[in-house]
Amino acid sequence: MSVHHFAPNPSRRVGPSSFAPTGRSAGGGSVTPSSPNSSDDEAASALTITNRCSPKSVFSLVSNLSEFKKQIVRDMGFGGILDIPCISKLNLKLSAWLLSKLDSEDSCLVFGPSRSIYVHEDDVGIVHGIPNGDIDVSTTSVTDEQLELLRSSIGLVSSDTRSIKGIEYILEKHLDDKSSSQEIDGFKVAFIVFVIGHLLAPYVKHDQVHLDFWGALKNPASLERYNWCRYVYGHVLEAAQKVSSEIINKGRVTSLSGCHYFLQVINLNF
Repeated sequence: MSVHHFAPNPSRRVGPSSFAPTGRSAGGGSVTPSSPNSSDDEAASALTITNRCSPKSVFSLVSNLSEFKKQIVRDMGFGGILDIPCISKLNLKLSAWLLSKLDSEDSCLVFGPSRSIYVHEDDVGIVHGIPNGDIDVSTTSVTDEQLELLRSSIGLVSSDTRSIKGIEYILEKHLDDKSSSQEIDGFKVAFIVFVIGHLLAPYVKHDQVHLDFWGALKNPASLERYNWCRYVYGHVLEAAQKVSSEIINKGRVTSLSGCHYFLQVINLNF
């Protein structure tokens, strides 16, 4: 899967961003903090929109991490993920609307002739607190043998190379200052795979992930050197293109991919 490349961030032009689908009050209801036990919005029954972006799943993970593991996450450059709020439901109608408004060529949300919000890959770092390094994630190759070794190192044994079913075992395994570097590296890889799959660049199918980021995991000690912001935003732009295509071909949106939650945060804050 190709990931878009971007020109330097233009000066942000901000217009009123309180425009929303009919029936939604401006500024409210897009993200709803809730208790950890609330159900996540895997599909919006009224619209039958399939969704795999689940901030709640990531919140459930990080809220149960030991302080030792949290420090590992901070050292990786992903400390911002530890602060994700518990959101029981994402407003998928709003996400679909925002994706339909995202102009992938000009990299901005366009609400009208003079109402737009420029969006840039750096904004992903502001919202999610992840590394914005010098190396492109998706251009780092990985052989089939290397992918198999990486997967086996975090307990993924399925013949389906996209499957991440059972990854929670490595994430829940006890770690402390006596743990081996191999065990710690396994946690780092598993954490990235989980967060990519459930929040930052979710795949269209449940418990599956893209294969375009595994090359960046070959050296767990260098994760902060990669531009994860560009990677995430590239998939957001692809998601916007898919939404536009569905609207043209089907007249409605049936599924969402990418981190559309990111656009909801941008919409609320500008």
